[in-house]
Amino acid sequence: MTYTYRTETYYNVFPWHTNHFGSLHGGIYMSWLIDTAGILMSSVSQGNYLLASVDYLYLFKPARLGDILRVTAEAKASWKSSVEIEVTGCIKRGNTEELGAIGLMSYVAVDENGRPRPLTVKIEGDEGAEKRRVKRLERKKMVSEDTSELLPGMTFGRSYIRTIYPEHGFGNGILYAGKMYMMLDEALAIVAKMYSKGNTFTASAGSADFLVPVKIGDILEIQGAVEYTGNTSLDVGAKIFAINHFTGSRRLVSRTVFSFVSIDENGKPRPIQKLEPSSEYERRIMEERLKEREERISMGKSLQKRTCYDS
Repeated sequence: MTYTYRTETYYNVFPWHTNHFGSLHGGIYMSWLIDTAGILMSSVSQGNYLLASVDYLYLFKPARLGDILRVTAEAKASWKSSVEIEVTGCIKRGNTEELGAIGLMSYVAVDENGRPRPLTVKIEGDEGAEKRRVKRLERKKMVSEDTSELLPGMTFGRSYIRTIYPEHGFGNGILYAGKMYMMLDEALAIVAKMYSKGNTFTASAGSADFLVPVKIGDILEIQGAVEYTGNTSLDVGAKIFAINHFTGSRRLVSRTVFSFVSIDENGKPRPIQKLEPSSEYERRIMEERLKEREERISMGKSLQKRTCYDS
C-alpha cells in the first residue's frame, strides 16, 4: 500500500485579511497556500526546508469577509532532497464549496547550514513529474544567467524596498516564503494600480525559481514593471534582489510575473490603457510575456475544471 502525504488547514477570513473592497488580500491568499504546503513539507522532511520553486499559483475566485478557506496540500513526487507539492484552496460558504485557488510548487530539505540534505522517504510521481523537475532546472539556469536590473528600458515600473526583520523569517534566519509572497503581491499590485488608475485584484502568479535565500537583516528590493496589457488585465513582472547593506553586494533572488485584473467600484472588469513598448528590450519582454501568457491561460482553464471533491 502506498502512503499518501497530505494535510489540510482551515482559515477564517477576518477583516484584517481583506482589502478595502472586502476580498481576501491576494498576498495573504497565496501565503495561506504556501503555509499549508510548508506544513506538509515539514512532516515529509522531518526538519528544515526552503521553498525552491513555484510553477504556478492561480486565484480563480476571491474569498470574501466571513468565508472559510479549506486549504489542502498533497505531495506529488520526491527526489533526493526535494518534494513537489500541489495545493488547493476551497471556499466554504454554508454547505457548499467551490474551487478558489490551486498551485504547484517544490520544496527542498535543508540542514542547519541551509544545504540540501537527503530525504528518508520516496514518493513516486506520475509520468510527468520528472519532466516538470527538468523544466524547473532549465528555468532556474535561464534566470540565473540574467542578473541585470529590470527597470531600465521599461516604460512603467516602480521599486519596492524594505528591511527583512526576524518577524519575517524562519528560526533559521531566512525570509519565510509566505511573507515574501505577501511583499511581492503588495509591491506588484501597487504598480498595477498606479498604471490602471484604479483597483485591481490578483489573478495568478507565474513561475518563480529561488536562486539564493534572503536572510534576516538583508534589504529586499522588488523591481516591478508592466510587461503586458490586455483589455482589462495586465502582467507585472518582477526581479527580486537581496542587498547586504554592509558590503553593498546584491544577489538576484528570483524572477516572476503576477497577473492582475482591473476592476471598477462594483468589482467588474474595467478597460485599461494599452502599453506600447518604448525600447527593443521592452518589446522583447512583451513578446515573451504574450507567449507565456497564452500557455498560462490555457493551463488555468484546464485546472479550473477541477472541483473541491478532487482535492
